[in-house]
Amino acid sequence: MEDIFKKEMITPNPNFVKKFYFLDYFYILLKSVKMHSDENEILEEFKILKKKYLLGESKYKRLTADDEKLTKKQLAKFAYTFQQVISESIDYNLITRKNANSKIIDSEKKSIFLTPSGESALQEYEKGKLSFNLFMLKKMEEKHFSFYQLLKLCYEDNTLKNGLLIFPIYSGLKLDFDKSTFTTNQHVFDYSKALMKRLEEDIRKYTKKQIVSLQEEEGKLISKLKFDKLIGENPCESFNTEKYNSVLSHFRKYWLNYFLKNIYNYNYSFDVFNIWVERAKQAGVLYSTEFFPDFSGRIVYPTSIITKNVKNGDFMKVFEYSDSESLYVHKPLWDDNNQTEFVKTLLDEYYILQKTRKTHFINLLDLKERVCFKLRIPSFVFDDSLEYSMLIS
Repeated sequence: MEDIFKKEMITPNPNFVKKFYFLDYFYILLKSVKMHSDENEILEEFKILKKKYLLGESKYKRLTADDEKLTKKQLAKFAYTFQQVISESIDYNLITRKNANSKIIDSEKKSIFLTPSGESALQEYEKGKLSFNLFMLKKMEEKHFSFYQLLKLCYEDNTLKNGLLIFPIYSGLKLDFDKSTFTTNQHVFDYSKALMKRLEEDIRKYTKKQIVSLQEEEGKLISKLKFDKLIGENPCESFNTEKYNSVLSHFRKYWLNYFLKNIYNYNYSFDVFNIWVERAKQAGVLYSTEFFPDFSGRIVYPTSIITKNVKNGDFMKVFEYSDSESLYVHKPLWDDNNQTEFVKTLLDEYYILQKTRKTHFINLLDLKERVCFKLRIPSFVFDDSLEYSMLIS
Protein backbone atom coordinates (compact mmCIF):
# COMPACT_ATOMS: atom_id res chain seq x y z
CA MET A 1 0.00 0.00 0.00
CA GLU A 2 2.95 2.33 0.61
CA ASP A 3 3.49 3.36 -3.02
CA ILE A 4 0.00 3.35 -4.45
CA PHE A 5 -0.63 7.07 -4.01
CA LYS A 6 2.63 8.38 -5.48
CA LYS A 7 1.31 8.97 -9.00
CA GLU A 8 1.93 12.41 -10.47
CA MET A 9 -0.91 12.21 -13.00
CA ILE A 10 -3.52 12.18 -10.24
CA THR A 11 -3.94 15.72 -8.96
CA PRO A 12 -6.83 16.19 -6.50
CA ASN A 13 -8.75 19.46 -6.63
CA PRO A 14 -11.44 19.09 -3.95
CA ASN A 15 -11.82 22.81 -3.37
CA PHE A 16 -14.23 23.30 -6.30
CA VAL A 17 -17.03 21.23 -4.80
CA LYS A 18 -20.35 23.00 -4.26
CA LYS A 19 -21.88 23.35 -0.82
CA PHE A 20 -24.35 20.51 -0.37
CA TYR A 21 -23.97 17.04 1.11
CA PHE A 22 -26.64 14.71 -0.23
CA LEU A 23 -26.26 13.01 -3.61
CA ASP A 24 -30.09 12.99 -3.66
CA TYR A 25 -29.88 16.65 -4.67
CA PHE A 26 -28.48 15.63 -8.07
CA TYR A 27 -31.38 13.23 -8.50
CA ILE A 28 -34.16 15.67 -7.62
CA LEU A 29 -32.65 18.30 -9.93
CA LEU A 30 -32.40 15.82 -12.82
CA LYS A 31 -35.93 14.61 -12.22
CA SER A 32 -37.15 18.21 -12.16
CA VAL A 33 -35.34 18.97 -15.43
CA LYS A 34 -36.83 15.80 -16.94
CA MET A 35 -40.30 17.22 -16.25
CA HIS A 36 -39.66 20.89 -17.14
CA SER A 37 -37.24 22.99 -19.17
CA ASP A 38 -38.02 26.44 -17.75
CA GLU A 39 -35.79 27.18 -14.75
CA ASN A 40 -38.60 28.71 -12.69
CA GLU A 41 -40.74 25.61 -13.19
CA ILE A 42 -37.74 23.42 -12.40
CA LEU A 43 -37.27 25.35 -9.17
CA GLU A 44 -40.87 24.74 -8.13
CA GLU A 45 -40.58 21.01 -8.84
CA PHE A 46 -37.23 20.96 -7.03
CA LYS A 47 -38.96 22.47 -3.96
CA ILE A 48 -41.61 19.74 -3.99
CA LEU A 49 -39.03 16.94 -4.28
CA LYS A 50 -36.75 18.49 -1.69
CA LYS A 51 -39.62 18.40 0.76
CA LYS A 52 -40.59 14.85 -0.26
CA TYR A 53 -37.08 13.51 0.33
CA LEU A 54 -36.64 15.52 3.56
CA LEU A 55 -33.46 17.19 2.33
CA GLY A 56 -31.95 20.03 4.32
CA GLU A 57 -28.84 22.15 4.00
CA SER A 58 -27.01 20.27 6.77
CA LYS A 59 -25.53 16.75 6.53
CA TYR A 60 -28.57 15.30 8.30
CA LYS A 61 -31.91 14.62 6.69
CA ARG A 62 -34.91 16.40 8.16
CA LEU A 63 -37.21 14.49 10.48
CA THR A 64 -40.22 16.43 9.23
CA ALA A 65 -41.11 18.37 6.10
CA ASP A 66 -40.71 22.16 5.88
CA ASP A 67 -43.64 24.38 6.72
CA GLU A 68 -45.69 25.40 3.69
CA LYS A 69 -44.67 29.04 4.08
CA LEU A 70 -40.91 29.54 4.17
CA THR A 71 -39.19 32.50 5.78
CA LYS A 72 -37.07 34.92 3.76
CA LYS A 73 -33.93 33.34 5.20
CA GLN A 74 -35.12 29.83 4.30
CA LEU A 75 -35.98 30.93 0.77
CA ALA A 76 -32.51 32.47 0.37
CA LYS A 77 -30.84 29.24 1.53
CA PHE A 78 -33.08 27.25 -0.75
CA ALA A 79 -32.26 29.36 -3.80
CA TYR A 80 -28.55 29.18 -2.99
CA THR A 81 -28.60 25.37 -2.74
CA PHE A 82 -30.60 25.11 -5.97
CA GLN A 83 -28.01 27.17 -7.87
CA GLN A 84 -25.17 25.17 -6.31
CA VAL A 85 -26.69 21.89 -7.53
CA ILE A 86 -27.23 23.36 -11.01
CA SER A 87 -23.64 24.56 -11.18
CA GLU A 88 -22.12 21.23 -10.17
CA SER A 89 -24.49 19.29 -12.43
CA ILE A 90 -23.32 21.39 -15.37
CA ASP A 91 -19.71 20.65 -14.40
CA TYR A 92 -20.46 16.92 -14.62
CA ASN A 93 -22.29 17.37 -17.94
CA LEU A 94 -25.57 16.11 -16.49
CA ILE A 95 -27.52 19.17 -17.65
CA THR A 96 -26.97 21.95 -20.16
CA ARG A 97 -28.42 25.31 -21.08
CA LYS A 98 -28.36 24.38 -24.77
CA ASN A 99 -31.17 22.68 -26.66
CA ALA A 100 -30.83 19.52 -28.74
CA ASN A 101 -29.60 21.55 -31.73
CA SER A 102 -26.76 23.00 -29.60
CA LYS A 103 -28.24 26.49 -29.77
CA ILE A 104 -27.83 28.59 -26.64
CA ILE A 105 -31.25 29.49 -25.30
CA ASP A 106 -32.18 33.11 -24.66
CA SER A 107 -30.90 33.76 -21.13
CA GLU A 108 -34.15 35.48 -20.21
CA LYS A 109 -35.99 32.18 -20.68
CA LYS A 110 -33.52 30.38 -18.40
CA SER A 111 -34.05 26.98 -19.97
CA ILE A 112 -32.23 23.84 -18.82
CA PHE A 113 -32.08 20.42 -20.49
CA LEU A 114 -30.86 16.96 -19.62
CA THR A 115 -27.77 15.65 -21.40
CA PRO A 116 -27.47 11.96 -22.39
CA SER A 117 -25.36 11.55 -19.24
CA GLY A 118 -28.16 13.07 -17.17
CA GLU A 119 -30.63 10.64 -18.74
CA SER A 120 -28.29 7.77 -17.82
CA ALA A 121 -28.12 8.99 -14.23
CA LEU A 122 -31.91 8.84 -13.93
CA GLN A 123 -31.89 5.32 -15.37
CA GLU A 124 -29.31 4.31 -12.74
CA TYR A 125 -31.59 5.62 -9.99
CA GLU A 126 -34.32 3.30 -11.25
CA LYS A 127 -31.97 0.38 -10.54
CA GLY A 128 -31.53 1.51 -6.95
CA LYS A 129 -30.04 4.22 -4.78
CA LEU A 130 -26.60 2.57 -4.66
CA SER A 131 -26.39 2.36 -8.47
CA PHE A 132 -27.11 6.08 -8.69
CA ASN A 133 -24.59 6.96 -5.98
CA LEU A 134 -21.87 4.94 -7.70
CA PHE A 135 -22.71 6.64 -11.00
CA MET A 136 -22.24 10.00 -9.29
CA LEU A 137 -19.05 8.77 -7.63
CA LYS A 138 -17.54 8.28 -11.10
CA LYS A 139 -18.61 11.75 -12.19
CA MET A 140 -17.13 13.36 -9.08
CA GLU A 141 -13.90 11.36 -9.10
CA GLU A 142 -13.22 12.04 -12.78
CA LYS A 143 -13.40 15.74 -12.03
CA HIS A 144 -11.82 16.08 -8.59
CA PHE A 145 -10.04 12.88 -7.39
CA SER A 146 -11.24 13.82 -3.93
CA PHE A 147 -12.05 10.28 -2.77
CA TYR A 148 -8.55 9.30 -3.82
CA GLN A 149 -7.17 12.10 -1.65
CA LEU A 150 -9.27 11.12 1.37
CA LEU A 151 -8.07 7.53 1.15
CA LYS A 152 -4.51 8.82 0.90
CA LEU A 153 -5.18 10.78 4.07
CA CYS A 154 -6.24 7.58 5.84
CA TYR A 155 -3.74 5.07 4.47
CA GLU A 156 -0.52 6.93 3.73
CA ASP A 157 0.11 8.33 7.24
CA ASN A 158 1.77 5.51 9.19
CA THR A 159 1.09 7.32 12.48
CA LEU A 160 -2.61 6.44 12.14
CA LYS A 161 -4.17 3.19 13.32
CA ASN A 162 -5.90 1.36 10.44
CA GLY A 163 -6.71 4.62 8.69
CA LEU A 164 -8.80 5.93 11.58
CA LEU A 165 -9.30 9.71 11.82
CA ILE A 166 -10.65 11.12 15.08
CA PHE A 167 -12.10 14.56 15.77
CA PRO A 168 -12.81 14.81 19.52
CA ILE A 169 -15.50 17.23 20.68
CA TYR A 170 -15.98 17.90 24.40
CA SER A 171 -18.68 20.10 25.84
CA GLY A 172 -18.22 21.72 29.23
CA LEU A 173 -20.35 19.01 30.84
CA LYS A 174 -18.24 16.23 29.30
CA LEU A 175 -15.28 17.62 31.24
CA ASP A 176 -17.32 18.29 34.41
CA PHE A 177 -17.61 22.03 33.78
CA ASP A 178 -21.23 23.04 34.20
CA LYS A 179 -22.27 26.28 32.50
CA SER A 180 -23.19 27.77 35.88
CA THR A 181 -19.58 27.39 37.07
CA PHE A 182 -18.21 29.71 34.37
CA THR A 183 -18.22 32.88 36.44
CA THR A 184 -14.66 34.20 35.94
CA ASN A 185 -12.04 34.11 33.19
CA GLN A 186 -10.11 31.58 35.29
CA HIS A 187 -12.88 29.05 34.78
CA VAL A 188 -12.45 29.40 31.01
CA PHE A 189 -8.69 28.91 31.43
CA ASP A 190 -9.30 25.81 33.57
CA TYR A 191 -11.67 24.35 30.98
CA SER A 192 -9.12 25.06 28.25
CA LYS A 193 -6.37 23.20 30.14
CA ALA A 194 -8.65 20.23 30.86
CA LEU A 195 -9.69 20.11 27.20
CA MET A 196 -6.07 20.29 26.03
CA LYS A 197 -5.09 17.36 28.28
CA ARG A 198 -8.00 15.26 27.06
CA LEU A 199 -7.12 15.95 23.41
CA GLU A 200 -3.52 14.94 24.06
CA GLU A 201 -4.75 11.67 25.60
CA ASP A 202 -6.98 11.00 22.59
CA ILE A 203 -4.13 11.56 20.16
CA ARG A 204 -1.94 9.09 22.06
CA LYS A 205 -4.79 6.57 22.35
CA TYR A 206 -6.12 6.64 18.79
CA THR A 207 -2.95 7.32 16.80
CA LYS A 208 0.62 6.06 16.97
CA LYS A 209 1.91 9.50 18.02
CA GLN A 210 3.41 9.06 21.47
CA ILE A 211 5.00 12.45 22.14
CA VAL A 212 2.20 14.97 22.03
CA SER A 213 2.08 18.48 23.44
CA LEU A 214 -0.67 20.95 22.57
CA GLN A 215 0.46 23.58 25.04
CA GLU A 216 1.70 26.02 22.41
CA GLU A 217 -1.52 25.70 20.39
CA GLU A 218 -3.62 26.13 23.52
CA GLY A 219 -1.75 29.37 24.21
CA LYS A 220 -2.54 30.62 20.69
CA LEU A 221 -6.22 29.81 21.18
CA ILE A 222 -6.43 31.67 24.48
CA SER A 223 -4.69 34.68 22.91
CA LYS A 224 -7.21 34.65 20.07
CA LEU A 225 -10.14 34.55 22.50
CA LYS A 226 -8.67 37.55 24.31
CA PHE A 227 -8.07 39.39 21.03
CA ASP A 228 -11.70 38.78 20.03
CA LYS A 229 -12.77 40.12 23.44
CA LEU A 230 -14.58 36.91 24.35
CA ILE A 231 -12.56 36.69 27.56
CA GLY A 232 -10.49 39.20 29.52
CA GLU A 233 -6.83 39.24 30.54
CA ASN A 234 -7.42 39.14 34.31
CA PRO A 235 -8.21 35.59 35.56
CA CYS A 236 -10.23 37.01 38.47
CA GLU A 237 -12.35 39.20 36.24
CA SER A 238 -16.00 38.18 35.77
CA PHE A 239 -16.85 36.13 32.69
CA ASN A 240 -19.87 37.24 30.65
CA THR A 241 -22.02 34.08 30.62
CA GLU A 242 -23.89 35.35 27.55
CA LYS A 243 -20.70 34.55 25.64
CA TYR A 244 -20.58 30.95 26.93
CA ASN A 245 -21.89 29.30 23.74
CA SER A 246 -19.74 31.48 21.52
CA VAL A 247 -16.59 30.69 23.53
CA LEU A 248 -17.18 26.92 23.44
CA SER A 249 -17.94 27.13 19.72
CA HIS A 250 -14.55 28.81 19.21
CA PHE A 251 -12.85 26.02 21.15
CA ARG A 252 -14.61 23.39 19.04
CA LYS A 253 -13.81 24.98 15.67
CA TYR A 254 -10.21 25.74 16.59
CA TRP A 255 -9.35 22.21 17.64
CA LEU A 256 -11.24 20.54 14.79
CA ASN A 257 -9.28 22.63 12.31
CA TYR A 258 -6.07 21.91 14.19
CA PHE A 259 -6.63 18.15 13.95
CA LEU A 260 -7.49 18.35 10.26
CA LYS A 261 -4.53 20.51 9.24
CA ASN A 262 -1.82 19.61 11.76
CA ILE A 263 -2.54 16.03 12.77
CA TYR A 264 -3.82 14.81 9.38
CA ASN A 265 -2.21 17.36 7.01
CA TYR A 266 -5.37 18.10 5.01
CA ASN A 267 -4.76 21.48 3.41
CA TYR A 268 -8.33 22.46 2.58
CA SER A 269 -11.08 23.86 4.77
CA PHE A 270 -13.13 21.82 7.22
CA ASP A 271 -16.23 22.60 5.15
CA VAL A 272 -14.65 21.03 2.06
CA PHE A 273 -13.54 18.01 4.09
CA ASN A 274 -17.04 17.55 5.52
CA ILE A 275 -18.74 17.67 2.13
CA TRP A 276 -16.44 15.06 0.60
CA VAL A 277 -16.56 12.77 3.63
CA GLU A 278 -20.36 12.76 3.68
CA ARG A 279 -20.52 12.09 -0.06
CA ALA A 280 -17.92 9.34 0.33
CA LYS A 281 -20.05 7.74 3.03
CA GLN A 282 -23.06 7.58 0.72
CA ALA A 283 -20.97 5.83 -1.94
CA GLY A 284 -19.35 3.40 0.53
CA VAL A 285 -15.83 4.85 0.26
CA LEU A 286 -15.61 6.00 3.89
CA TYR A 287 -17.60 5.65 7.07
CA SER A 288 -18.21 8.72 9.22
CA THR A 289 -20.16 9.10 12.45
CA GLU A 290 -20.57 11.47 15.38
CA PHE A 291 -22.40 8.84 17.43
CA PHE A 292 -19.86 6.10 18.03
CA PRO A 293 -20.57 4.58 21.47
CA ASP A 294 -18.43 5.96 24.29
CA PHE A 295 -16.50 8.37 22.06
CA SER A 296 -17.16 12.09 22.25
CA GLY A 297 -16.78 13.50 18.76
CA ARG A 298 -16.48 12.22 15.23
CA ILE A 299 -14.62 9.31 13.70
CA VAL A 300 -13.85 8.67 10.03
CA TYR A 301 -12.34 5.50 8.57
CA PRO A 302 -12.03 3.85 5.12
CA THR A 303 -14.40 1.16 3.85
CA SER A 304 -12.61 0.91 0.50
CA ILE A 305 -9.12 0.47 -0.93
CA ILE A 306 -7.15 1.56 -3.98
CA THR A 307 -5.06 -1.11 -5.67
CA LYS A 308 -4.32 -2.62 -9.11
CA ASN A 309 -6.41 -5.72 -8.65
CA VAL A 310 -8.33 -7.63 -6.01
CA LYS A 311 -8.97 -11.36 -6.11
CA ASN A 312 -11.32 -11.22 -3.16
CA GLY A 313 -14.94 -11.05 -4.36
CA ASP A 314 -15.88 -9.05 -1.25
CA PHE A 315 -14.52 -5.90 -2.91
CA MET A 316 -16.50 -4.20 -5.69
CA LYS A 317 -14.67 -2.11 -8.30
CA VAL A 318 -16.30 1.31 -8.58
CA PHE A 319 -13.70 3.45 -10.36
CA GLU A 320 -10.59 2.93 -12.48
CA TYR A 321 -7.76 5.47 -12.51
CA SER A 322 -5.54 6.33 -15.47
CA ASP A 323 -2.57 4.50 -13.91
CA SER A 324 -4.56 1.20 -14.04
CA GLU A 325 -5.25 1.20 -10.30
CA SER A 326 -8.85 1.07 -9.15
CA LEU A 327 -11.06 2.05 -6.27
CA TYR A 328 -12.77 -0.93 -4.60
CA VAL A 329 -15.58 -0.62 -2.05
CA HIS A 330 -15.82 -3.30 0.65
CA LYS A 331 -19.17 -4.95 -0.15
CA PRO A 332 -18.96 -8.54 1.13
CA LEU A 333 -20.85 -11.23 -0.75
CA TRP A 334 -23.70 -12.74 1.24
CA ASP A 335 -22.24 -16.25 1.34
CA ASP A 336 -22.01 -18.71 4.22
CA ASN A 337 -18.67 -17.37 5.50
CA ASN A 338 -19.68 -13.70 5.51
CA GLN A 339 -23.10 -14.51 6.88
CA THR A 340 -21.51 -16.38 9.79
CA GLU A 341 -18.98 -13.59 10.39
CA PHE A 342 -21.66 -10.89 10.35
CA VAL A 343 -23.97 -12.68 12.78
CA LYS A 344 -21.07 -13.56 15.09
CA THR A 345 -19.83 -9.94 15.11
CA LEU A 346 -23.37 -8.70 15.70
CA LEU A 347 -23.71 -10.95 18.76
CA ASP A 348 -20.20 -10.21 20.07
CA GLU A 349 -20.75 -6.46 19.90
CA TYR A 350 -24.20 -6.81 21.44
CA TYR A 351 -22.74 -8.63 24.44
CA ILE A 352 -20.00 -6.01 24.81
CA LEU A 353 -22.58 -3.22 24.91
CA GLN A 354 -24.83 -5.26 27.19
CA LYS A 355 -21.99 -5.76 29.65
CA THR A 356 -21.00 -2.07 29.75
CA ARG A 357 -24.58 -0.75 29.78
CA LYS A 358 -25.87 -3.46 32.16
CA THR A 359 -29.11 -3.83 30.21
CA HIS A 360 -30.59 -6.24 27.66
CA PHE A 361 -32.00 -3.35 25.62
CA ILE A 362 -29.28 -2.08 23.31
CA ASN A 363 -29.76 0.81 20.88
CA LEU A 364 -29.61 -0.64 17.35
CA LEU A 365 -27.69 2.43 16.09
CA ASP A 366 -24.99 1.87 18.75
CA LEU A 367 -24.74 -1.75 17.64
CA LYS A 368 -24.56 -0.71 14.01
CA GLU A 369 -21.69 1.70 14.72
CA ARG A 370 -19.62 -1.00 16.43
CA VAL A 371 -20.29 -3.68 13.81
CA CYS A 372 -19.49 -1.37 10.88
CA PHE A 373 -16.25 -0.36 12.61
CA LYS A 374 -15.25 -3.94 13.40
CA LEU A 375 -15.97 -5.26 9.89
CA ARG A 376 -15.05 -2.03 8.06
CA ILE A 377 -18.26 -2.09 6.06
CA PRO A 378 -20.38 0.79 4.71
CA SER A 379 -23.64 1.69 6.38
CA PHE A 380 -25.79 0.26 3.56
CA VAL A 381 -23.97 -3.09 3.77
CA PHE A 382 -24.91 -3.35 7.45
CA ASP A 383 -28.54 -2.53 6.64
CA ASP A 384 -28.71 -5.19 3.91
CA SER A 385 -26.89 -7.79 6.03
CA LEU A 386 -29.19 -7.24 8.99
CA GLU A 387 -32.23 -7.65 6.75
CA TYR A 388 -30.83 -10.88 5.24
CA SER A 389 -30.05 -12.19 8.73
CA MET A 390 -33.59 -11.56 9.88
CA LEU A 391 -35.05 -13.31 6.83
CA ILE A 392 -33.09 -16.51 7.43
CA SER A 393 -33.61 -16.59 11.19
